[in-house]
Amino acid sequence: MAHILRRLGEAALQARRVGSNANIWLPPIVSRRQAMEIRHEWLAEGKEWPFEHIVPGLPKNDAPYNAGRQKGHKRDGERAEREARIKAAMQKMPQLIAEYRASRKIPWDDVTPVDKLLMTRRQIREKYVLKKLK
Repeated sequence: MAHILRRLGEAALQARRVGSNANIWLPPIVSRRQAMEIRHEWLAEGKEWPFEHIVPGLPKNDAPYNAGRQKGHKRDGERAEREARIKAAMQKMPQLIAEYRASRKIPWDDVTPVDKLLMTRRQIREKYVLKKLK
């Protein structure tokens, strides 16, 4: 493509009109992507890009987005938040475990002597604890 650009100059980078009265336009001979690749090669060789007014490079931004740092993956940003939530939940865990155990404990003072004799621990738990939780 560089040889076409050398031969045709600016005309290779601009859209072309077909016919004198026709309103038909054709795309440039050298596409924008190809022109950017050629521009990159020219700048790498130390030459000045003569078609800067047609195919400029990336705009120069004085204050780049995010101070030049890449945005990164979503999971990286959420990791710190997730770890903070886990840490807060783990601090509540001893209290939650104590509440759970207290709710599942069989209230032996409320169990009748007949139930103590005739029922198994599991039956007592179903009767006095699990029905209360529902």
